[in-house]
Amino acid sequence: MEPPIAPSREKQKRAFPTIKTPQSLIHIKHRISLLQYKYWILLLRELREQFDAGTAPDENGFRFVPMARIAADIGYMPNKSEVFRDLLALKNETIAFNVLEKDGGEAQYGAGFISEWKVTSQRLSFKFPSILENVMRGLEQPKAIFQQLNWEIFNHFSGKYEAIIYKLCKDYVGVNQTPYMTVEDFRDYMGLKPTEYPEFMKLNEWVIKKPCDRINESDISDISVAPEYERKGRKVLGLRFLIQRKKQTTIAFPEFEPNPAFRFAKVQIDAQTQSQYLTLRAPDEVELCIERANEYAEGQERAGKATNLGAVYRKAIEEGWHVQHAENKAKRDALATRKKSEATAARLAKETELKSDQSLLSEINVRLDRFDAHEESAKTGLRTMYADSISVKAMKKSFEKNGERHPVHRAGFVAFLNSQQP
Repeated sequence: MEPPIAPSREKQKRAFPTIKTPQSLIHIKHRISLLQYKYWILLLRELREQFDAGTAPDENGFRFVPMARIAADIGYMPNKSEVFRDLLALKNETIAFNVLEKDGGEAQYGAGFISEWKVTSQRLSFKFPSILENVMRGLEQPKAIFQQLNWEIFNHFSGKYEAIIYKLCKDYVGVNQTPYMTVEDFRDYMGLKPTEYPEFMKLNEWVIKKPCDRINESDISDISVAPEYERKGRKVLGLRFLIQRKKQTTIAFPEFEPNPAFRFAKVQIDAQTQSQYLTLRAPDEVELCIERANEYAEGQERAGKATNLGAVYRKAIEEGWHVQHAENKAKRDALATRKKSEATAARLAKETELKSDQSLLSEINVRLDRFDAHEESAKTGLRTMYADSISVKAMKKSFEKNGERHPVHRAGFVAFLNSQQP
């Protein structure tokens, strides 16, 4: 039986949540999406909190987290099928952690990011591979190194690359620079496929400079970062990131009631930006723009292309993607209505046909009952006459063996009787 969810946890106010993650899990190689990465971080937090509270898993080894808590942390209630897809990606992706070997240990390669999961509308059930559970259990050991990650800041980033670079640089803010990485090591660390940004000029533009600019321009980021390259002639061999703290290290996040027009947004959109968008478009138009932007981002992700959702939302709203999306949605709704009507018509036709068949069967049974009332000699004679009229030898043998009430013969036999005795 699944353990009950303590209601008190849902009522706790977590205005400035800080997630404690072990050093070996800070530096990982992966090719999962930013949202999938966020889910993983939140599940790690839940695991650690349950360790601290002495909460045991159920008899099958599952732990549970309310979907309401996930929604509160990522800023919206995710669709159950989308969560299932994201957790499947976490299970299928092999994790390599402790990549930078900062705590003196060698890089290790384990199983998937999670091993099993279940999703309902109320809660998410999960299991971690034992190797990750062991890492999380060792957090309080004296030699363990861990990072304090401000979730509100991390969750603010809508692009995968700036989130990973922020997380990396945040860990090295005390020494003002990250370790040196060759270009190939950096590509591997960022989870890039060989076919993604093979030319350094594009890699530098989309995976290094623009993510750094977004971190530095962010109103809530508590650090600024800058890449420093090592060159041989004109060729870049490797890089590190230089880090500075920003003066404003804590920022109040005023609570506001998000407009329902933004309910499908998959990244947090602050109150000021929401207000700005609502001066450009009506709420229903904004909602359609966000729906279309989500479809576009999902298509880009399936094609293996990184997408900054915040930028896509802005582009969709400014360019008015709602027009075409509304037309396409109307076409899909019309098609769904037509299919539903056709299905209803087919069902009614089937029911009519069934009633007709039942009526005919009833008439056949009445006629056979009248036949049974005859003298046995008369019935034998009629059976013989019917059998002689059957031209197919196998059908004749079947009738002689099974009789006139067999489903194969009853309609034909009744027709024969009617021809003999109108």
